[in-house]
Amino acid sequence: MSLGTIRHNPTVLFAICCLAYIANGLLGVLPSAGLTLLAQHTHVALGTAGLAFTGSAFGSIIAVLLSSLFIKKIGAKPVIMLGLAGLTIASLIIPTTPIFTFWLTAQVLQGMSGSFISIGLSITMTLNFRQNLGEKLNMLYSFAGVGSLLAPLLLSFTMSLTGSLLVSFVIVALVSLTCLLAFNMLRFVSKEAPATTSAGGNVQVSDKASMARIFKHTLLWFMALQICLYVGAEAGFSNWLVTSISQSANVAVTVATPAATFFWIGMTLGRVIVAQLIKRGLISDVHLLYACILGGGLSGILVTALLNQPYICFIGSLLEGICIGPIFPSLQSMATRRFSHSPTLVSSMVLMSTGLAGMAVPLSIGMLIPFLGTRGGMIIPALLCLCVAVPFSLANRSERQVVVHRRGNVQVEPVSTPLHEVATRELPAIPAFA
Repeated sequence: MSLGTIRHNPTVLFAICCLAYIANGLLGVLPSAGLTLLAQHTHVALGTAGLAFTGSAFGSIIAVLLSSLFIKKIGAKPVIMLGLAGLTIASLIIPTTPIFTFWLTAQVLQGMSGSFISIGLSITMTLNFRQNLGEKLNMLYSFAGVGSLLAPLLLSFTMSLTGSLLVSFVIVALVSLTCLLAFNMLRFVSKEAPATTSAGGNVQVSDKASMARIFKHTLLWFMALQICLYVGAEAGFSNWLVTSISQSANVAVTVATPAATFFWIGMTLGRVIVAQLIKRGLISDVHLLYACILGGGLSGILVTALLNQPYICFIGSLLEGICIGPIFPSLQSMATRRFSHSPTLVSSMVLMSTGLAGMAVPLSIGMLIPFLGTRGGMIIPALLCLCVAVPFSLANRSERQVVVHRRGNVQVEPVSTPLHEVATRELPAIPAFA
């Protein structure tokens, strides 16, 4: 295979996108896995070190606000490369700096870089894989789960060999740098084509008027609500699962920790399975989402009811991950198809909803557990998962009404000339091509 063929090969493009998401997932989890060592290295208390994750969330919000402008001006490819460059720099600063302010700044950079990569990859998937977007997004997000799963294993393996945090972060930097060089080599659709009017001129549609129409569209807000409810369910369940099992079963945290591992394995496995089902046309997006929402809610209720049985909770956590894992990429692919003329806005709305729900719901559950108990707190993610069905159903009903209304307005003009009197024209002979 020649270099020119590789540069335009969609399979190579998808593989590099998956590798970039693995790097993103690795650096998203490594600082939390090594939080105690990083706090000792920067000479701050563990509670103060937790501010680093607030910095990461703040960086994500900044990136969401800037990404629309960047993608419109320069396209998705430079945004991805910018994110990978930031990821490389942050990977080297976080484990080496002894100053907490520099660590906090690096975490802000990591949050911005991760969001730039996520938005850029979503736009790239939309522009280059429209025909099988649902399948590709499920596979892509499954590799993000692979990165999250590998991070603690990578940290423990490198620590056992070298006794230093630096090696694991350097590996992430090398992977990010490899992806950066690969994206620089690849050639693919990176920017939306300018919209033109039906009159035939190259007159661009007014961006402000287009944005105003989109923001008035109820489907967009239903999509944002679905994402908020889903992320609240996922973040609330994963953040409080180990603590709730430990307190309810009266066991050490190390005994309850495999529940989180099983949950992330289920997330990755569920997305891979659903990607194959969609690829073979065995299930539609609507039926898939209803099944996943119901399965996620029931699995969450099972875990909540049996929190004092750790081994049953491990199985329930695996089922919960399998069920709710495909919800997020499927919702995003459906929203991207509905608003195919503005994928940047959809990606920004998805990340904004993710950030808000990811910060608010786990914090709220933590505040409610002293009053409701662990079971009362853990039932909230299960209920949030079931509630996703409400805006999803309303969005589908609204879309069906729009389709019916448009079909009702289509009028067929009567033909004045009989078909047999219409003049015909002989077409030139066209040679056959092998």
